[in-house]
Amino acid sequence: MNEFNSLERRAGLQTMQGMQQATIHVAMFMELLAAQQAGNEKLANFYVERFPPDARKAYDTWLAERPFENPNADPHPFVPKLYEVRGTREAAEASAKAVNSLQEARRAGNVSGQYLANTVLFATVLFFASASSRFEQRRVRVVAFAFAVAVFVFAVVRTLMLPR
Repeated sequence: MNEFNSLERRAGLQTMQGMQQATIHVAMFMELLAAQQAGNEKLANFYVERFPPDARKAYDTWLAERPFENPNADPHPFVPKLYEVRGTREAAEASAKAVNSLQEARRAGNVSGQYLANTVLFATVLFFASASSRFEQRRVRVVAFAFAVAVFVFAVVRTLMLPR
């Protein structure tokens, strides 16, 4: 469960960091468009030159589609086929590992619970087996001992059926 929690936190952190970076990239793109609209090519070039490599690649690919003339071009460079938010793959991998860890932890918890239940059953066997000799009436001793044997057989069968 600790591994699951750690992986979940890591996936969440990577997703959040990626979204923060994507927000900055989108803001830079919006400022770039505003500078171009205002006719300030120097400011527009300033933003283009400062795009990180992944955002720059998406921007260049988007421009190659000629979005201002081509109505079939993507609406912006941040569509999934052009731009991938940083950490998305890593977050997905961490989430998948987290799911596996959770399933493994649940299996281990189930096995642990089964072993605990068997321990209680074997303690019950010991109690009734030893208590059966203390009764004065033979019929009560036989019933107590038979109950101990029945619980013992049940516990052994349960133990044999546990996953290894």
